[in-house]
Amino acid sequence: MATNQAAPPSLREHMGFCKAIWMKKVILILFVVCFSCLFVVCFSCAEEKSDYVNIYGISFKCPPEWKVSNTEDRGAGKFISIEKNGAGSSGLVTMTFTRENFEPAEYLRHMQASFLRQKGFEGLVFQPARETYYGKHKGITSSYAVDIMSIMHAGEMYVFRENGITMCVVHQEATEDHKENLQGFETIKESLSLK
Repeated sequence: MATNQAAPPSLREHMGFCKAIWMKKVILILFVVCFSCLFVVCFSCAEEKSDYVNIYGISFKCPPEWKVSNTEDRGAGKFISIEKNGAGSSGLVTMTFTRENFEPAEYLRHMQASFLRQKGFEGLVFQPARETYYGKHKGITSSYAVDIMSIMHAGEMYVFRENGITMCVVHQEATEDHKENLQGFETIKESLSLK
């Protein structure tokens, strides 16, 4: 009785088969490594580009959980607001600036008067101004406390003049959110640049 069994593969055929499988694995590994490197490079480049903001010649690093929520060109003055994302978040940074020649103390009084006219700001109290730095910018600051819709808020109003720009930067938050906002405030503060 004759059987139709295939002859076992020769050693040469077996080695060729193993070499083909090995080459496919090497090609697959190289593809995965190259794709992973490309992904990491593209992702990190996109991230670097997206976290620095440049508006009206003012640049700063915007923290990941924060966003620029408003910009206004008011002719002689400009306005930028940056808010922390998320329901219940209270972190707010505003930047108001002009190329008009105000002394920092005069601009601080002007901004404080503007806050005192705000509706919904109950019991607003400013502390006396003192010299400080906002990042690398030498100026003055005045802290304040205010009740907004029955929630206590704290704020810091920084004013400085540099490169022909008089700027007021306000940090404001619900007092209970201080720890959650501190890193974001510091990131913006330390990266601010005027051109």
